[in-house]
Amino acid sequence: MSPYNPERRTILRGTLLAAGCVLCAPVLRAAESSSGTAQKPDIAPGGKISKAQANYQNQPKGAQQCGTCTNFDAEFSTCRVVEGKVSPNGWCQLWTKKA
Repeated sequence: MSPYNPERRTILRGTLLAAGCVLCAPVLRAAESSSGTAQKPDIAPGGKISKAQANYQNQPKGAQQCGTCTNFDAEFSTCRVVEGKVSPNGWCQLWTKKA
């Protein structure tokens, strides 16, 4: 009997699904706690959420800061998921460590 050897594509799909869940869970939790029922957060015109919805702050949370987040674009001081300019020293609940 040979050991189970999943295809690379299956592993990639599972990884992407897990990453999506990790990124969406805090936003959905924040929307649910603010109204008592789950609702879709208001998405800005660029497909991003507001700083308030992300609980953005201009200072880091311990070692976590925008400059070390996978969503931060240092060239433009913007975030892939939060609208507007963000500080490299800022932080929000969607922070994800760069690989």
